[in-house]
Amino acid sequence: MALQSWKIGDATVTKIVDMIEPFSASRAYPDADLSEFDKHRDWLTPYFYDPAQKAIILSFHSYLVRSGKHTILIDTCIGDHKSRSPMLPTWHLREGPWLNNLAQAGVQPEQVNYVMCTHLHADHVGWNTKLENGRWVPTFPNARYVLHRKELESVQARLGQDGYNSPSYVDSVLPVIESRQADLVDTDHEFLKGVHVCQTPGHSPGHYCVEIKSQKAHAVMSGDLIHNAVQIARPDWITVFCGDKQAAVAQRTKFIDQHTDQDITLFAGHFGGPTAGRIASRKGGGRFFKVNP
Repeated sequence: MALQSWKIGDATVTKIVDMIEPFSASRAYPDADLSEFDKHRDWLTPYFYDPAQKAIILSFHSYLVRSGKHTILIDTCIGDHKSRSPMLPTWHLREGPWLNNLAQAGVQPEQVNYVMCTHLHADHVGWNTKLENGRWVPTFPNARYVLHRKELESVQARLGQDGYNSPSYVDSVLPVIESRQADLVDTDHEFLKGVHVCQTPGHSPGHYCVEIKSQKAHAVMSGDLIHNAVQIARPDWITVFCGDKQAAVAQRTKFIDQHTDQDITLFAGHFGGPTAGRIASRKGGGRFFKVNP
């Protein structure tokens, strides 16, 4: 698979794909009128919606950001050899191309300085660790892992009660804490020069976005604030994946309002195809995702 890269000022952003799969639109949005997908088919297909399967297209990928002296990974996808059955059978004990794709981008795990987890769901922390001699160890031995304090506390409080996130905490988060490589954040701030943490709780208690500002260019990695591009037209649509549904809608609506018709590149956590684009107004009203040329 050819890698996609973009320039954001002096920074380079590269998409590192782990897996792409369709997911039933009715399962993702159980309370939505799915005829809306047909209304927006002109810009949702083929990258974000498959009308034949009535499925959204979910891409599971990281963003590799190289800026100045820093090499940063934003989210680490599903990972290899992780026990995820029976809840997540397509993720169970899999072996994917992610590590090879990272190498294709010219980066070895030892070269990564920071791993920024927008939240701690299983599909965003998987490559935090790798299996080595029967033990889960940090994949990036020289990196600091940036976790939101409230997110971490929330997952820890539900250990054993959450069949989705508890296993991934044990194999993909706890080893990072035990290796003393975790840094906790709990405010909006400039984490590194030109790299900003922006809290957007709702999808999960400590969800955050990452903003990149370099020269006069501006981009935002939005994690799971927007799962599918249809939510740009319908920010009120709530996915089955979201925890605090009202807060998720409020955060998404605010974000879309602030970013519409702005010269800000959006890199969402699960958009397939070209991925990079802008939130734009439509003639006659409404908004859509305008893929960058």
